[in-house]
Amino acid sequence: MTDTPGRDPDVLTTAELATKLGLSPQTVRRMANAGQIPALKTGKDFRYSWEAVREVLRQPHHQPGDAADDLQNEQPAQLTRKGAGYRAQRRARTGAQHPTTDTD
Repeated sequence: MTDTPGRDPDVLTTAELATKLGLSPQTVRRMANAGQIPALKTGKDFRYSWEAVREVLRQPHHQPGDAADDLQNEQPAQLTRKGAGYRAQRRARTGAQHPTTDTD
């Protein structure tokens, strides 16, 4: 990822976010379309805030039908799914970084 002058380093493209999360760009787009991660649609693609995505993925995982499944503890539907983003959620919660080939 190269730093472009005047560009906020917190704002990522789909490819950049996919690299950070260790997922494919297609999976990241599917998660954005499903509302599992916050994204801003820019034309045909999305832009993502790294901090906002990390915050969402760090949320505790809630399964429907658990004992805490009442109105006070109910979370939005997009956070209750377990699917393609599970590995990314686990990485974000633990603070683990996807290994990169850069040795800067």
